[in-house]
Amino acid sequence: MQNDDNLTKKELGFRFLMFRKAIGKTEMELASELNLPEAKINDIETGVLYPEIAILHYLYKTYGLNIHWLLTRTGHMFMKKKSRPEKTDPLYDRYAELIDLMEVPAVEQAITAALTEIRALLVLGKLEDNK
Repeated sequence: MQNDDNLTKKELGFRFLMFRKAIGKTEMELASELNLPEAKINDIETGVLYPEIAILHYLYKTYGLNIHWLLTRTGHMFMKKKSRPEKTDPLYDRYAELIDLMEVPAVEQAITAALTEIRALLVLGKLEDNK
């Protein structure tokens, strides 16, 4: 099992390296931005360490890193940019939070399934359309 873990760390580390290069940062620049020693970035990229959750969250929020891609190599390196409501909309914060939640594949699937079911009920006339 040790070899599987090392292979996974190395694969994840290589994808982390690919992402860093895609955002145009050197190890030193990214380490400085994250307030980490440069050696820690190197350890992640060479498969010695897994990146911490705080690092992944920052890279997602700042650069749009698709964490699902980083962990599984499924999908795209960067999250799709979704259109945002105007900040003048009184429900802006609620909409923005929902849009962020839709970035998680499992949440997107659940919400899409629920909306599809609601749409079908509206078409069948089993729900009122409150426009």
